[in-house]
Amino acid sequence: MPFFNELRLKNKFVTTIIKYLKILTIIMSGVFMQQYSFAQQSTQKELLASGILKAKMGDFQAALKDFNLAMSLDSTDAEPYYNRGIVLTELKDYQGAIKDFTRVIQLKPARAEPYFSRGLAKDFISDYLGAILDYNKAISLKPDYAEAFHNMGLAKFDLGENEEAIGDFTRALQYQPDLTEAYYNRGLGRFNMHDLPGAIADFDEAIKLDPSQYDYFSSRGAARAASENYTEAIVDFLTAIQLNPADLNTRMNLALAYMYLKKYQEAIGEYSQIILSDPLNHEALANRGVARRYLADEAGACEDWNLASLRGSEKAKNYLLKFCK
Repeated sequence: MPFFNELRLKNKFVTTIIKYLKILTIIMSGVFMQQYSFAQQSTQKELLASGILKAKMGDFQAALKDFNLAMSLDSTDAEPYYNRGIVLTELKDYQGAIKDFTRVIQLKPARAEPYFSRGLAKDFISDYLGAILDYNKAISLKPDYAEAFHNMGLAKFDLGENEEAIGDFTRALQYQPDLTEAYYNRGLGRFNMHDLPGAIADFDEAIKLDPSQYDYFSSRGAARAASENYTEAIVDFLTAIQLNPADLNTRMNLALAYMYLKKYQEAIGEYSQIILSDPLNHEALANRGVARRYLADEAGACEDWNLASLRGSEKAKNYLLKFCK
């Protein structure tokens, strides 16, 4: 009964979104608006300001209209294209966003941010090699670009390059020591490389910087469980569940930790919660059957294994043949 099949890089996607929102905030705060020439028409300035405000408020369709009108007044100005690309990324029109960021790069080839944003859009469509090329270009223009190092590490994760990803996260932290996501994702990389003390140390730092993220506690719990420190793992799993009661993956790991400590009644309680939320979860049914058998509840064990086998569990079928005559 392994703990660790639930510690997936789905957490990476969450982190990518966090980084995207951070970049969105930077753009909305006016980094690119500083580029305006006083010769620009006030109408275009007003349209851009209006579009940025609407995007910040989440009214993306209205923002797009303003940016489109601003472009119609001056098709050589990079700012409407860039901000429209940000909004299109938010709307998951990644190809459209890539086109806009490419136009910005043509107009402002010395700016690092358009390469970063285009890399992110490519990351979302699984063009990881293309994303890495763009992140590298952004870094060549802005060598201390911590977010670019971080997201390049994420893209390398998707290519299975764990060691290289860890190096990128380390460089991101050199330039931005409080970049919480870099600690967390480096911890995932170290976990995948079986460096459990290193993973736990990184998760510790991520939790210090942001104790509100349930994934951080869940992942540290998995690393502690892999180190056979089940008691502290349970504390982490319980904290993660308190932060996100709907997280069934962590609840599964919590139940397994109870199993290893022979706390079968507690394990049954967790498996029952999982089955209540997900009646088709044959893994939880099969494992609850194991816990019930340890408590000498033969009828309950066989009932769970029968249900699990009907839902496709080969393990449960084997248990039925072996223990339920």
